[in-house]
Amino acid sequence: MTRERRKFKRFDAYMNVQFRSQEAKAGETTGLTKDLSREGIKVNTDQPLSAGSLVDLEIHLPDEVRPIRTTGKVMWSRPGATEDSGYESGVCFLLIDPIDKFRVLDYAYNYWLETKVNDFSDPEELSELA
Repeated sequence: MTRERRKFKRFDAYMNVQFRSQEAKAGETTGLTKDLSREGIKVNTDQPLSAGSLVDLEIHLPDEVRPIRTTGKVMWSRPGATEDSGYESGVCFLLIDPIDKFRVLDYAYNYWLETKVNDFSDPEELSELA
């Protein structure tokens, strides 16, 4: 049995994200978040992101005009589960305004509540909802 290494709960939350690598010749890449935690996000992109590179992110929350801007470090990048699903990458937040962090986590948590309210796979969470 594999031991879970994550420190924080991950929430499925789909948001549009724009990346700009801090490398000199890299352009802008867009993607879609798959999940989010207090420390970072997992994203799907058409192009791979270089592990170890620093990226400037702009996260767009649905129904909000002002995006969340942050800097992150690409921790890993790999091809998606299927041939046409692009690439998945894990990005750790390095610099994020505490208010923006609250905004994105609040959105992700509320989205999770709306979509997972009938998911009884984690009994510990059931006691919290009661």
